[in-house]
Order: sequence, then C-alpha cells, then structure tokens
Amino acid sequence: MTSEETDQFERDFVAAKEMAQRLSQSLPKSIEVAALGVRSKAPYQLLVVREALIWRTEELARNACNSLESDDFAVAAILTRAITENAALTWKLKEILDKRAGKSPEELNTALMRALAGSSTWEDAPAPYNVLSCLDTLSKTIDGARQTYESLSEIAHPNWRGVLGLYSKTDREKFITYFGHGLGDSLAKRQIATALCAALGVFEYAYNAISNTMPQWISELEPF
Repeated sequence: MTSEETDQFERDFVAAKEMAQRLSQSLPKSIEVAALGVRSKAPYQLLVVREALIWRTEELARNACNSLESDDFAVAAILTRAITENAALTWKLKEILDKRAGKSPEELNTALMRALAGSSTWEDAPAPYNVLSCLDTLSKTIDGARQTYESLSEIAHPNWRGVLGLYSKTDREKFITYFGHGLGDSLAKRQIATALCAALGVFEYAYNAISNTMPQWISELEPF
C-alpha cells in the first residue's frame, strides 16, 4: 500500500474499532413493557428488534476488527457483510418509525412483526424483509450502500476475489503460483475496512435516530 492508502486504512480501522467499542459499552440488558407506559405494543416491538440487533452487531463488529488485525480477510468480509445487513434493517426500523403517521395500527403491527418474527422457513411466520430491498432503500440516502455490499459479497463468496485473490500470488515470469495466508493484494483489506467503518456508522446513526424519535412517538400514544 502507498503511504496515503495506509493512512486511509488506519483512519477507517481506528474509527471502526472506536464504534465497536461504543457498541460493547452500550449493550442493553432488558426492556420493560410497563416502563414504556402505553397501551400500544408497537414501541416494544420496535425496541426489541433494535436491541437484539445491537447485540448481534457488537458481536460481529468485535470479531470483524479482530479478523482485520489478523489479516483474516475472508472472515472480515463475511462479518462486515453481515453488519451491513444489520445496518440496512435498522435503517428500515427507522423508516417505519418516521412514516408511522401514514400507517394504521394494523399496518404498523404487520410492518414491525416482519422484522420481529420474519422467517423464510417457518410457514406460519410473517415474511422477513428482503436484505437487498432494504439496501436499495438505504442507497436512496446513503449513496453506494448496495454497491459496497456487492463488493463484500465478491470476497465473501468463493469467487476469484474470495479464493485466489486472497490466498495466492503468481510469479508470472517463473510460472509459479504460491499459496498462503494474506498473499492477496491490499485492496481487499482497504475495502473491508472502509465498508466496516461505513456500516457501523449507518447502524449507529439509525440506532440513535430511533432513540431521538421515541419520546415523541410515546407521547402520541394512549397511556395505560
């Protein structure tokens, strides 16, 4: 890597580690329905999903940072890709909250239950949100979100970038291909660090935006 590329990687990686540490320090232990003080189940439904997502994101982020430090790029890419999915779903929760006025209580319940209990394997469960659709929605505000996800997928999948691109290096003059850990070029490392920083930034923003809007939403609902 050039010195400029190294500096960019270091900035992104340091920022990602700081956000991962903030997540570790902010993990909620529980949600009390009674403490919300309203008859509607909707705030509880949304918060339950959000808090489970922060636990999942913290676990993924902590290990993604460790993997980047160890040059385990396939692991880092797979984990960062999953964090990007978390960020997209958290953004979807924010969108549901922002557009609550246009939904009936039944429609709001349906939208939240898809995030709360959605499953592609259980026949009686509501349909889950499609990750790519959530990413497309996110891309309307965060330019390039879908493209970043697809770049991570190229590394996460057993394509050239995720196999030979990571674990081989060819001496074209001697016609010898060497295999080993971290033999791929530095592009993957830089892309993963940038994507990790961006995904955690989106997650953090959407998570906090929900917190900021929640008091107003609670005030609009019928109390106990």
